[in-house]
Amino acid sequence: MLDVRALASGYQKIPIILGVTFQVADSEFVGILGHNGMGKSTLLKTLVGQLPATGGAVRFTGTDVTRAPSHKRARLGLGYVPQGRQIFPGLSVLDNMRMGAASAGLGDDVIDEVIEALPRLKPILGRAGGVLSGGEQQILALARCLCGRPKLILLDEPTEGIQPSIIDEIIDILLALKTRHRLTVVLVEQNLEFIRRLSDRVLIIQKGRITGEIPPDHLHDDALVAEFVGMSAH
Repeated sequence: MLDVRALASGYQKIPIILGVTFQVADSEFVGILGHNGMGKSTLLKTLVGQLPATGGAVRFTGTDVTRAPSHKRARLGLGYVPQGRQIFPGLSVLDNMRMGAASAGLGDDVIDEVIEALPRLKPILGRAGGVLSGGEQQILALARCLCGRPKLILLDEPTEGIQPSIIDEIIDILLALKTRHRLTVVLVEQNLEFIRRLSDRVLIIQKGRITGEIPPDHLHDDALVAEFVGMSAH
């Protein structure tokens, strides 16, 4: 579904992503693990088209999208949930979801499907996004993305600042979407338990390069995680 070849990008003249290559199959969940400053968020922004590629290629569902604008990638089914959620705080939950549908050229009918998958949102549809808890805002950010009917979602640090019970709920939501709708996910995260429970494969990123792969069930092993990433499993 996603084929990334020797991808390079950065900010102005500062290179950050230095020749990243990886593939993601249909209905696969791929985790990308690394310390802060290793290029994880920059990689996702490049894949979604918010940053221009300076080298390499990105193919999505067989289409070369390396130079395509973000809205074209969204229409093809590439979704993005950014770090910090970036919902519209002054809009209601429902209107945030409408914005997600409109960005993909879809009508309000898709919203009912998303509410069925995320029933926590049903009693708060009229509430402003800015007054929600951090966990509710993260679920809303996911809902807004799902209203575009994505085939693949790029998730950037979805557990940041969220209580454990909501983290478990997000895991259950994503696994259900994978089973029922064959959703595909590329997940950037530093919460090792979250990434372990969701990922089919975990790629290691260091200084803008994919340097290896670690089996998800090995993320409990402090010594192995430290060897690959320099992070503690606990």
